[in-house]
Amino acid sequence: MDKRELAKYIDSSLLNVDSTYDDLVKVCELAKKYEFATVAIANSWIPYAKKLLEGSPVGIDSPVGFPNGYSTTEAKKYEIIDILEKGATEVDVVMNITWLKSRMYNKIENELEILRNACKKNVFKVIIEAYYLTDEEKAIAAELVVKAKADFVKTSTGFAQGGATVEDVKLLYDKVGGKIKVKASGGIKTYDEAMKFLEIGATRLGASNAHLLMED
Repeated sequence: MDKRELAKYIDSSLLNVDSTYDDLVKVCELAKKYEFATVAIANSWIPYAKKLLEGSPVGIDSPVGFPNGYSTTEAKKYEIIDILEKGATEVDVVMNITWLKSRMYNKIENELEILRNACKKNVFKVIIEAYYLTDEEKAIAAELVVKAKADFVKTSTGFAQGGATVEDVKLLYDKVGGKIKVKASGGIKTYDEAMKFLEIGATRLGASNAHLLMED
């Protein structure tokens, strides 16, 4: 796979808390240059990114309940409605891990159904923050995401102490392959790493400084 093709699988992330408008401009310009799938940005930057990306095929990927996932369902729903109105094209929702670890699966199912409906026809990804989960919990989380008719199950926010791993992507792909897609995110820094995740089943990658994957 050449790097132009690889770019179509990448969400170029700018989610660090000390990012600036100048950083946003740089990320959007690089996203247009390489034609990344989306820029993944803080929600307050959406209107600015929409203008910066005007006329390009690059989408805007925005987080919901980020990064901890334990916002109320009502808050998450409103956040989705708000970011879509402002110009987001894809939504990354953080699963309520506290509910998952408490085996409150019905609560998670109900929340994800509400959020899927709020997202309408836009791409809907669910982050399970795999770093905090056992393999059994990862498998259960993946099944809940499939039930919700999400488009992707995603490994990580990038804010935990660990990000995407080969083992986690393989586990998730084994659970959901053919039903929904897998997004690997967190700590992907080289072209070879990116290609490895795609080879084992991921079809979207989240990466900060995504342009470095193109220049590696």
